[in-house]
Amino acid sequence: MNWREFQRLQRVARLGDRFVSYMDEGRGDPVVLLHGIPTWGYLWHRILPSLAKSHRVLIPDLLGFGYSDKSDRFDRSIARQAEMLDAWMGELGIARADLIAHDVGGGVALRLATLHPRRVRRLCVMNCVSYDSWPVEAMLQLGHPSVRRLVSASKLTAGLKLGLKQGFATSPASEVIDGLLAPYTTETGKLSLVRNAASLNTNQTTEITALLPRVEAPTLVLWGVEDAFQPITFGERLASDIPGARLVPVREASHFVMLDQPDTVAGQLTGFLREG
Repeated sequence: MNWREFQRLQRVARLGDRFVSYMDEGRGDPVVLLHGIPTWGYLWHRILPSLAKSHRVLIPDLLGFGYSDKSDRFDRSIARQAEMLDAWMGELGIARADLIAHDVGGGVALRLATLHPRRVRRLCVMNCVSYDSWPVEAMLQLGHPSVRRLVSASKLTAGLKLGLKQGFATSPASEVIDGLLAPYTTETGKLSLVRNAASLNTNQTTEITALLPRVEAPTLVLWGVEDAFQPITFGERLASDIPGARLVPVREASHFVMLDQPDTVAGQLTGFLREG
């Protein structure tokens, strides 16, 4: 599935004065997949077919990302994203769901699991932000307000393409990289991405550190071992702090573990979701 095909399948939910674009495929118990920065729901396109065979798979674009609301002047922090996710699930009539999350989406998922635990049945985080592991230097630079004035959308996406390639252990296909950045190739998309980067706040993961031992959801920590952005030491710490959590290192995989090793990741997720 290319990114255009993926985007055409998205639906839209209105949440007050904002809207969220999301994928809703398959039948069964709901499982929600969350992306990070600077990607969108298309990040999961290689995992979607396997999970949709046995589950209702829901993949929202976070606020300010992908094809969700990208208007200016609103809060895009992971605290706000967790509140959005809670409201979005309520809008769709989903009381609880299995949650699978990557990068900044993992920070959102950890906040949901600690602050809105009723929403989370099972939790899987992959190469996610946590503690004080973030934001990385490139995202700090991207979030500077001057970027919107000094860098065009085309130059920004060209630079991001080079940066994203560093998150793969394998050689990514150019169409995959293009697809991950497609929503940000316009000036509106560029500004929204700058605002998203400006919202990254390590305090919003450090403040829930003391709550991690209270997480009751069965937890899988799935980590590409070659990740230079989010080293596996943070995955090891999460597996230690969350009761009963299981760490699964994925070899020959980097930050974008679900794209480096889609079959391995899909197999691990399918097994995890089937556990009693």
